[in-house]
Amino acid sequence: MSDPTRRSSSPARVPVVARPKRQKIDVACDVCRSRKVKCDGKRPGQIVSNFPSACGNCLRRSDLNCNYTPASSERTPRPHPYQSPIPRARLASRTTGTPSSSLSHLPVEHSPAGIDSMTIVLEDGESTQQYFGSSSAGSFTRQIRAAIDARLGVPVERTAGGISSTPSLQAARSQDSGPLDYTLPPRRTADKLMDTYWHYVDPLYPFLDREQWMHAYQGIFAGTPINTDERIFVTTLNVIFALSTQLIESLQPDHRDDSSSEYFRKAQGLLRLNPWDSGPLELVQCLLLMSQYLQSANNPHPTWMVVGSAVRTAQSLGLHLPETSADVASSQEREFLRRLWHGCVLMDRMVSLTHGRPAMISNQLASAVPLPLYSSDSRTAGPTGATTSGSPRVAFFAKSVELYEIINRISLAFYSGGRSGGSDRSSTSSSEGADEDLGTVIRLDESLGEWERNLPRHLDIQALDQVDDEIIKRQGVVLRMRFLQARLLLLRPVLSRFCLEPTGPNNPPPKADTLRGRVVRECASFCVVTAQDLISALAEHQPQDGAQNLLPAWWYRIYYVYTASIVLVVAKLRPDIFDVRKSWDQAMAILHNHEKFGPPARRCIAVLNILSDKIMQGGQSNGNGAPAGQELDQTVDEGNLDVDGFLTDDIDLDGFSFNADGLTWFNTHAWEVLTMA
Repeated sequence: MSDPTRRSSSPARVPVVARPKRQKIDVACDVCRSRKVKCDGKRPGQIVSNFPSACGNCLRRSDLNCNYTPASSERTPRPHPYQSPIPRARLASRTTGTPSSSLSHLPVEHSPAGIDSMTIVLEDGESTQQYFGSSSAGSFTRQIRAAIDARLGVPVERTAGGISSTPSLQAARSQDSGPLDYTLPPRRTADKLMDTYWHYVDPLYPFLDREQWMHAYQGIFAGTPINTDERIFVTTLNVIFALSTQLIESLQPDHRDDSSSEYFRKAQGLLRLNPWDSGPLELVQCLLLMSQYLQSANNPHPTWMVVGSAVRTAQSLGLHLPETSADVASSQEREFLRRLWHGCVLMDRMVSLTHGRPAMISNQLASAVPLPLYSSDSRTAGPTGATTSGSPRVAFFAKSVELYEIINRISLAFYSGGRSGGSDRSSTSSSEGADEDLGTVIRLDESLGEWERNLPRHLDIQALDQVDDEIIKRQGVVLRMRFLQARLLLLRPVLSRFCLEPTGPNNPPPKADTLRGRVVRECASFCVVTAQDLISALAEHQPQDGAQNLLPAWWYRIYYVYTASIVLVVAKLRPDIFDVRKSWDQAMAILHNHEKFGPPARRCIAVLNILSDKIMQGGQSNGNGAPAGQELDQTVDEGNLDVDGFLTDDIDLDGFSFNADGLTWFNTHAWEVLTMA
């Protein structure tokens, strides 16, 4: 027992006021939950002292985004990104309205309707605020057009069809809320479209695990739960249907476009793309396949944005870190994660090239994760045709990633907007810069040669006759075309310098008997020969009499023949050196054969014919029988000419936009050709 005397002698204690308990609330506001701080539960809309209320934290921070998500609609915890989510209820039983944050809020009609994702050529009277850099085919077209216009003395109209200096902000259009569309096509149609995907898309872009995908696919049609995020699965399935429909070349253009667009609209309505949340692996797969479909559509901007979203989602999952895949015990899953990350790298490089924009993924991040493993023996290909871990079919994907890394180096060296140089350089330093560029061309060409020498035997174009697997044979043909396209991109600036370099009293033509002059001429000739090889390869492998189609998708074929034909247009400026008539006729025949796929081929034919006619017109106007390339050199307006960094820097390029939009004479003189498309 305690001593009462001691207790009474203790000093009197100050009464402690009990701390009021924090009021318990059912749901904290979204902001407090994300910041992991206490929330008093006061909600917007409650009127306190004549002022709208918010929770205490948001009120102190003057945060106007104090929103509440009902407890019943809170998300279930997402499983580990490398584990399959728990089975979910059938999507068809859900009645949730279209979410406010959806891909459908990124409308696919923001770009001019007459511009396609590959060639970047505008329709009549169209202008755009989108940026397309100098590696894009449309930008090179514009550059050649400017050079020809300058030589013919055509006045430049910089504002016609050009790129706006200040992009405007476009508000997202309101979306009607309503039940989501889960309608799938009949099973027979779905199976046919899936077969098309596995045969034509998956061997080139192995973004799916075929075994897991087909298990879920069977479950969807059987009405049983599937072991994946069903909403994303059905979204991806509709994207596959849209992409496969575009690949059925026997369909009429209107029917093909309508059917594929309908599937894609369903995918848009289903996909929840919330920028505040990281998505699962399935979302990365879905976005990568969306970018494939969008390349076939007349809309570059969503292609660019969707690839960026895929990259960011993959990075949020840590796919760009080598340890993420290295720590996975299953070799099949480890290789799949690596394929998925390098799929992001590949699409980033592809879209960067075709749009002429900076790549999002740095060289260091691109090479940090090991490439997928593959077999060099084509006889080990599985009977099911799956592009799986260790399969020789994966070799195509790995070598494509390597090739596009070289292409990215080419883009950084010759097509980057941040290239070194300035108008204050002396003529001596300009010559040194041109010599340095030639050295870079030779080094990068050696990288391309080494890449070609290290190709697996079954992908060597010279050994295709020995390959029995039609899919591997097609991979070899497609890889050859990608290689030729890479070499064209590398040599195109030298061809520009050789054919378009201004001459006159202050700029005498380079002497051919110098070593540099000979190197430039040989590089230019190599560029023309490469373009001719690409056109010949496309002509050689055109499917006939129901034969197996070994070529890439039709929109890539148009892109390849168009970019090769632009090189022939430049070569026509020097008819004393280059004879490209046969290749030109081949290219026009290929494009005419592709008119059945809609406006893109017709637009390209119009562009090429107008450029060619301009050159012929310039040659005929000389009146002295001199070759067009020689005489026109004396009338070039240096202020409107870009030759990819090989010209001297006293040429004023400040007022000229190097993109696909400012086709001045094209808009004012011959644009009616495209209105017939």
